Amino acid sequence: MKTFLGKVYRYGLNKLKKVVNAPQWMIDNLTFAYKHKELKQQAKIIYSLTPPPYLKNVGDHAQVIAIRAWLDKHFGKLPILEMDKDRGHYFLPALRWLVNQEDIFFLHSGGNLGDRGIWSEGMRRQVIGNFPQNQIVSLPQTIFFSDTPKGKTEQETSRRIYGQHPQLTVIGRDPRSGELAAELFPQAQSFCMPDFVLSLPPRTSAKSSDTIKVLLCLRLDDESALTPEQRQEIGDSLPYDCTYYDTTLDKAIEVDRREATLDETLAKFLAADIVVTDRYHGLIFTVLCQKPCVVLRTVDHKLTSAIYWFKDLPSVMFAQGLEEVPELVERGLKITTNKTIDWSAMYFDQIPQLVGLKSDGDRH
Repeated sequence: MKTFLGKVYRYGLNKLKKVVNAPQWMIDNLTFAYKHKELKQQAKIIYSLTPPPYLKNVGDHAQVIAIRAWLDKHFGKLPILEMDKDRGHYFLPALRWLVNQEDIFFLHSGGNLGDRGIWSEGMRRQVIGNFPQNQIVSLPQTIFFSDTPKGKTEQETSRRIYGQHPQLTVIGRDPRSGELAAELFPQAQSFCMPDFVLSLPPRTSAKSSDTIKVLLCLRLDDESALTPEQRQEIGDSLPYDCTYYDTTLDKAIEVDRREATLDETLAKFLAADIVVTDRYHGLIFTVLCQKPCVVLRTVDHKLTSAIYWFKDLPSVMFAQGLEEVPELVERGLKITTNKTIDWSAMYFDQIPQLVGLKSDGDRH
């Protein structure tokens, strides 16, 4: 029967190409739907808005690794269909055909719920607007709409679209984002959680030499609050071997290279004695590697609010100004033990119950 259906499909597809001259996206959607047709009658997870390979931020792809592991842990009995931002938009007609009412959407976490990340926010609105019958959980996001005419307009657009969905959960990635979720989307369930990458296993390393090494993991984009001169000033103010690094790479991060790329990145953090960073995932990678960290502010509340999660870790220190960096580095280098937290037990393993879902451990 399947062989017969396949022949019919291929015959119809060829006729469609020749006779109707259908647009390529229509052909591609039919192909995608046919390829995944076995999922139509199954309850499933749609993990949407993940980063395409050309988005070269290691932190984005590290979140995918962490969330996929979390989904496997709690919903491993359900098939998972991952749709990155491009595929989710392009294959929307096929996805609408494949999705059933019992399917659950999990939207990728990050720092783009706002007008600065309007491309991603537009995709998020598209999913929320097109699947009103499905439960949708937007995983931890930094929420920030600028106090500009554009920011206010985009905020109202998101508020309107989110407000029309009856089964939406919006999780903030820091306390301020949690407050904004409740203020902007009162019809949705909302709470806050740390970044999912903290759920990954911690790493350890032995000190490799007597030379003190400082990793300066600093942003080079429009979220940085530093000028090029200030970045240079940080390294010049420290009497140690300093290496500059950014978690946005020069090459694409292919799906089959996600874990290897994360390992290569974490190796840089493991090789350092202390890290100075204005990257959220620079901070998180440092915590995973159990190294001391000096944190700098960015242009929004991404780190000034998220530092809350690390208040019980003496190895994480927030610098109010660049003049504090040398002193905090010296303090961090004197720390001989690192306190650890079971982030999954404390936070992430609570999410299924909070959103009213049964994890595999609760199913009978």
